[in-house]
Amino acid sequence: MSAVENIKPVIESKLKDFGFELFDLRFFQAGSRSILRVTVDSEDGVTIRDCEIISSELSALLDEQNFASGRPYNLEVSSPGIDRQLRTARDFRRVTGRPVVLHLTEGLKGKKTLKGEVVKCDDNNLTLMIENNSVEIPLSDIYSGKEEIRFK
Repeated sequence: MSAVENIKPVIESKLKDFGFELFDLRFFQAGSRSILRVTVDSEDGVTIRDCEIISSELSALLDEQNFASGRPYNLEVSSPGIDRQLRTARDFRRVTGRPVVLHLTEGLKGKKTLKGEVVKCDDNNLTLMIENNSVEIPLSDIYSGKEEIRFK
């Protein structure tokens, strides 16, 4: 098991204590530096101050757990941001009633890119309203999705 797989449940538990959830966790090389990127989310959003507090708490926890076996690395804590990827049923439920852009693996009637409004989402299917037509798409067919941000 990798260092990230070992530490993931520990990080998730700590974040839960603070009312946050783990959105993404990556450990990678950027030039000569190793980076542990922790992306957190919450129903109420994530502030810069939240990231500072979480970073401080996770830094101590990671030192305790001897993450990376003493090798130097940088810890980055951030929110998924406004341009977040929609990956799970929970992500799609959060944007119910809003427009999204989807890229499909199999396609629907020859189209691999769809734009529409999220009507509902269960654990297996997303219902999208496209030009006054309700379309059901298996979540397993969604390669990527993003909320379509519209500014007034």
